[in-house]
Amino acid sequence: MAGNPPSQPEKSVSAQNKASSETSPCRKRLRHDAYTIGWVCALPKEQTAARVMLDEEHEPLPTPRNDHNAYTLGSICGHNVVIACLPNMGTNPAATVAISMVNTFQSIKFGLMVGIGGGIPTKVNLGDVVVSHPVADYHGVVQWDMGKLEQGGQFVHTGSLNRPPNTLLNASHLLKSNHDIRGSKINEYLNDVERKFPRLAPIYTSREFLEDPLLVFEKVRQSRKEVHFLSRLWQAIIAIVAYLLGSWAISPVNEENGQLSDMAEEARSQREVRVHYGLIASGNKVVKDAQSRDSLYKAFGGHLLCLEMEAAGLMNDFPCIVIRGICDYADARKEKTWQEYAATVAAAYAKELLGCVHPSIVDAESSAKAILENLQQQIDGVQQTTAATRATTVSIRSDLHADKIKHWLCPSNPSTNANHARTLRHEGTGAWLLGNPVFQSWYSRSRRQLWLHGLAGCGKTVLSTTVLDHLANGNGGLILSFFFDFSDTKKQTYEGMLRSLAFQLYQGGVDSANHLDALFQALQNGKDQPSTKALGVVVLKMLVAQRKVSIVLDALDESTRRDDVLLWIEDMVSRPELSHVSLLYTSRPESEFLRRVPTLIGKESCLPFDKQAVNSDVSSWVSAQLSQRRDFIEKSLSQDLLKKIQRKVGDGAGGMFRWAFCQLDSLARCRHEAAMEKALACLPLNLNETYQRMIESIPTEMKNDAIRLLQFLVHSKRPLKLLEAKEVIATQIENEPRRFDIKRRLFCETELLDYCPGLATIVHAADKELHLAHFSVKEYLLGRNDYQVTTASICLTRTCLTYLTEISGSRKEMQRDFPMAEYAAENWTCHAALAQASGDIVQMTIGFLEEEATFQRWARLYQADRSLDKDPGPPKGSRLFYACISGLIMPARALISKGADVNAQGGRYGNPLQAASRRGDQQIVKLLLEKGADVNAQGGHYGNALQAASLGGHQEIVTLLLDKGADVNAQGGHHGNALHAASERGHEEIVTVLLDKGADIHAQGGVFGNALQAASLGGHQEIVTLLLDKGADVNAQGGDFGNALQAASLGDHQGIVTLLLDKGADVNAQGGHHGNALQAASERGGQEIVTVLLDKGADIHAQGGVSSNALQAASFGGNQEIVTLLLDKGADINGQGGGYGNALQAASHGGHQQIVTVLL
Repeated sequence: MAGNPPSQPEKSVSAQNKASSETSPCRKRLRHDAYTIGWVCALPKEQTAARVMLDEEHEPLPTPRNDHNAYTLGSICGHNVVIACLPNMGTNPAATVAISMVNTFQSIKFGLMVGIGGGIPTKVNLGDVVVSHPVADYHGVVQWDMGKLEQGGQFVHTGSLNRPPNTLLNASHLLKSNHDIRGSKINEYLNDVERKFPRLAPIYTSREFLEDPLLVFEKVRQSRKEVHFLSRLWQAIIAIVAYLLGSWAISPVNEENGQLSDMAEEARSQREVRVHYGLIASGNKVVKDAQSRDSLYKAFGGHLLCLEMEAAGLMNDFPCIVIRGICDYADARKEKTWQEYAATVAAAYAKELLGCVHPSIVDAESSAKAILENLQQQIDGVQQTTAATRATTVSIRSDLHADKIKHWLCPSNPSTNANHARTLRHEGTGAWLLGNPVFQSWYSRSRRQLWLHGLAGCGKTVLSTTVLDHLANGNGGLILSFFFDFSDTKKQTYEGMLRSLAFQLYQGGVDSANHLDALFQALQNGKDQPSTKALGVVVLKMLVAQRKVSIVLDALDESTRRDDVLLWIEDMVSRPELSHVSLLYTSRPESEFLRRVPTLIGKESCLPFDKQAVNSDVSSWVSAQLSQRRDFIEKSLSQDLLKKIQRKVGDGAGGMFRWAFCQLDSLARCRHEAAMEKALACLPLNLNETYQRMIESIPTEMKNDAIRLLQFLVHSKRPLKLLEAKEVIATQIENEPRRFDIKRRLFCETELLDYCPGLATIVHAADKELHLAHFSVKEYLLGRNDYQVTTASICLTRTCLTYLTEISGSRKEMQRDFPMAEYAAENWTCHAALAQASGDIVQMTIGFLEEEATFQRWARLYQADRSLDKDPGPPKGSRLFYACISGLIMPARALISKGADVNAQGGRYGNPLQAASRRGDQQIVKLLLEKGADVNAQGGHYGNALQAASLGGHQEIVTLLLDKGADVNAQGGHHGNALHAASERGHEEIVTVLLDKGADIHAQGGVFGNALQAASLGGHQEIVTLLLDKGADVNAQGGDFGNALQAASLGDHQGIVTLLLDKGADVNAQGGHHGNALQAASERGGQEIVTVLLDKGADIHAQGGVSSNALQAASFGGNQEIVTLLLDKGADINGQGGGYGNALQAASHGGHQQIVTVLL
């Protein structure tokens, strides 16, 4: 502000006190136990204000070696006071100073936290004093940056701290009464300071040159007192001009602008300092913008008066009151011109407060140390409870994060398959395997892998659950499983297996979890999906981190990517670091498995099902069914008939559980003995003949619905819930008009089985689901014309579109009242893309998209570019955009012919071309380009079509776009450019194509900063080598991860770390989220990389990043070996800074008790 006097050096007080001591050599020297009041400051200028309030200053006293505080001793109003200043700002240093103070001066009864703070306009003005007092449900001070996440995502503050001591509260009440009657002594004390310390007067005691933005307009009115009306008019004019010029810096949080004049009138009265009593918010971060300040004001119910940074560190352990002089409004201005004056008036109030407390009252209080010791005794007494509470808290925090990981991975749950198989298992069956020497050698871990193979229907899945239960009863170690499942697309792929195993490993312990957490963090905290290669790498690392693992994989033959699975098994065999991992898998003895598996693991590790033993199991199971199943008990069958069934079915199954199961089901439906005798006389020879008879037995009036239901079960992307299956039956598409008839809903869900007897089964998952009864059923049906993919997709599309056309209501109402709404909305385009050979389906699709009501209804339920949004809202893209992202080329062509804009902007991917490029649909990309799509159109998540195609690994589309003029260096989007995207995802061929077309290897931008950093984070060493050979700067800065070395360290890619260092990477390069490579590796848990970096000269004390130093990063990450290594290498165990203050607090926050013990 104009006219401010120059600041004087703060050493003036110490200089004057030194002079005073030279003239008064007989300063008092008291004992440590003579001091009863602790006075804590955060800044040197606050210490100066405190010292000038002393009636006299005492000789300093020696302090213990472990007390690093510097104390000023003296007396105020008959009280002996200890003044200490914090080494730096924040709640944690305040707690450290206070604990040391009460240990050195053990007679301290309570404390004063005195200094400056930010005020809440229009509650307070600059130069006012705020005193912490209980208000509403708060005790006077709250820690605003402490809270918990409740259900629904709402953050609830939990940092309400202890009340000020009753002695100080009572004194403040008395002082407030004194102020009301006689006024404050603050100005009197300021005058004393001016007299005793004249050099301080201009800035510590005078507000003559200080301006309060809230009161700037009042000066205009004061200068026009003689003409009241003109004064008001002039004030209004000035206010409007100021507003237009943007100089109204303060936005009152409570919008009570009419109060400003009243406040100003009161604040203007002479130099009277106003004192406010109420709520103070403390935290570890500076609040310096009006929006954050106003949000906190509202969060605490409008009770907030002041914001500061130290009090929360004291209030829970140190009985004290907080006194703050207001020096700014916690907004962007953050003026410092008021700080000295504000500190002095706060100190003056503190002195006046102590004057209201008689020393004898203080002497009678318990000491702060005694309070702390009593607290410690209580803590010791309930140590187990505290530990349990901490464990619970950590568990809750961990569960919340685990939910995020689960939402990101979308892993399938193997327990659904296992539990269903257990319901089919007869006690005692499978014992032949458990006693087999080959299995026992696998169980005892003398062999690493075992392949069980048997024909369809021989009970492989049931036997897998027998193995799992046997492992759980005594083998120890972590048990993982995955059931490939023909009825669920998520359980049919190699990637689906990796996702499931990764999440099971994540739940298996922190050592494994760290690796997946790092991948989650590297992919923008789950905003991006991991590539299959990245998943494979992280699963490998998670397995290495475990001590003993057993994996059971069932039904490899039901995988749609069995070659990938076999390559993974081959990799598992070849890795000596996985010698602690045992793997058992089952399949049919198909030619591909017979050719490759024995070569991988040896013939001695390939175990065929023992047909004779399985026959015995089947016979035992049939016998149990005949004696226990209600269908047979109620029929009161003769012993001769029971024996015939046992002989024909139990002894004639030829090792096929499935065949026996189907025959018993058929016999159970017989209505009399003659029908049963007839059925037994002509039992089907095999499963295909069995299924043929089941279909022929479906009543004619149910046939069409049964075929459509089976079509859904064969081709749906996921299992149908029972309620969805009922809607399929209720949707009529065979005759016009097609419609959904709610009156055709089945009364009972189990009646669904009457439509496909023996062919389907109910599985009790999270929701009851309808599945095909066996993989062999799907194989049989796919051989029939009605179930070929095109024919079935036509029926499925008609059903879904008819259903979506007929239903109505809000999104929540449709989800509640129409159980198939979500399935139909999410899946109709998948079915329609496979049914485009049908002209009727194409026209039906176009009509659905063009009709405003149906298009909006669909978008409210589901949008393909926002598939994870539970409530996607109105459509963000055009109809053409959604046709392109869904692979609907015929409807897309029709929409374009009707005038749809091929360059229309909208949707997550910006435009139709980017959407089709991301999907990898070359036909639609060609169509759009032929129709005039701008190959360089910008916008959307990936910036442009070339970046989207490069990310997806669609090399043909990349080449096509480049041939059509795509700018190889176009910037924008999440990854920055196409080269960054291809490098991060590991698409080496596309990287080569882009470089050959002139891609700038040094281009900056995007989340990864540059291509080398992107490839390093992704762990793609071949691409890293290629980029370095092409001249990439090994030390290029930028991006979220600072540089390539930090990215590779975070990703735990030791080979790349070594390569980068060999190429001259700066081991101490700063920048990025983690500050440097050593911090990234320390938090990630890469001990080998930490060792490599230290050997290459990494600075163990380097500061920066979210964790401030490597020791804090390792402590937060729970990496005890790295913590020990860093300490052995000389890491500062008390190093301060970062998000958690120091390593001990980081370990405590992460719930790593063993590391806490190491640090202590």
